[in-house]
Amino acid sequence: MPTDAQYRQLLAFRTTLRHFEKWSAEAAAAHGVSHIQHQFLLAVRGSASVGGPTIGEVAEALLVKPHTAGELADRLSELGYVVRMRDDLDHRRVRLRLTGEGNDLLRSLTAVHLEELRRLRPLLGGLPDQ
Repeated sequence: MPTDAQYRQLLAFRTTLRHFEKWSAEAAAAHGVSHIQHQFLLAVRGSASVGGPTIGEVAEALLVKPHTAGELADRLSELGYVVRMRDDLDHRRVRLRLTGEGNDLLRSLTAVHLEELRRLRPLLGGLPDQ
């Protein structure tokens, strides 16, 4: 049975996550993109897939439908942040890559996010094991 302290810890953790999400959305907007566009760029750059992720892989990372990820890719491509490239081995497969401008934007956003996470680290630690 959870203790009162565990309920308080869980509330503090979830509240901190919500504050981080709000802060993150504001940081993305200050850089000229939406929160989901920022996450899309991060999903492309953070992917372990050789040659870059597919639309389906990005959709999985963002917990959205593939057509939604495709629309995001279209918009980010129009903004000059993402390009679609044919897979070197399987030409039927299309992979996503960041452009130089996309990398610059994501690098800037990542720097402020890492700083914020360092600030929040004490609030996110100390959660109960059980």
